[in-house]
Amino acid sequence: MFTSNSTKARLLRPFARRLLSFLFAGPRTVVLVQNPDDKALMMQLGLAENSITLIRGSGVDVDQLTPLPEPGAPFTVGFVGRLLYDKGVETLVLAQEILAKRGVQVSCLLAGTPDASNPATVPEKTLERWREHENLTLMGYVNDIRKVWAQSHVAVLPSRREGLPKSLLEAAACGRPLIATDVPGCREIVRPEVTGLLVAPDNPAALADAVERLMKDRALRLRLGAAARQIVVAEFSTATVAAQIVKLYAQLSANSPAAQLLANKTT
Repeated sequence: MFTSNSTKARLLRPFARRLLSFLFAGPRTVVLVQNPDDKALMMQLGLAENSITLIRGSGVDVDQLTPLPEPGAPFTVGFVGRLLYDKGVETLVLAQEILAKRGVQVSCLLAGTPDASNPATVPEKTLERWREHENLTLMGYVNDIRKVWAQSHVAVLPSRREGLPKSLLEAAACGRPLIATDVPGCREIVRPEVTGLLVAPDNPAALADAVERLMKDRALRLRLGAAARQIVVAEFSTATVAAQIVKLYAQLSANSPAAQLLANKTT
């Protein structure tokens, strides 16, 4: 509803905002968000800042996901996520087609499956057509995500909006440079010229330019990938995020009616 530009979504958006404002109006309500943009949205709905908790994602296991050496040729970009238009997967396919017309051959791995319950899912007819594309591989569901990043030089997520994309965090943990859209969630981990490159959403040409730039600059890829790994370890590890979640539960428990009743009895 908040990412689609359809007429139905635009009409329903004001009602959704009012509903959220009503649901979150309780005196003991705490709203958990994953990025500063969503926190700002909650404040626009009328929530007090002290009722909003920002915990960035669910964390990644940086001991299991460790830096991987770059694969050999051909140059390959990897996408991990549900096969939805909102995830920008069509934009990536179109970017690859643009590169092919330029004479730049780039292989593309799409790891993930459609989501039939989501109106933005890519239909099977389109997937069948994509399977005929040269240098485009639909991997389906992948049990071990390291298999994707072991084959990829760069991680790409051209999404229209995210909470905090775990696929990019996992790629960063494996030492991969990142390309994503300049939208909420993605820009939390993709820091321009530090961990990766940001492009405008729904812009295949801009995405193609970013892919071509990293393809031709190995030193830049390695620098971005190393920095991405360092930032994930420092800010997005499972241990770091888990400590923040435990702290939130402790605060909620201490402020619960049962805890307050017990404190009154003790007093």
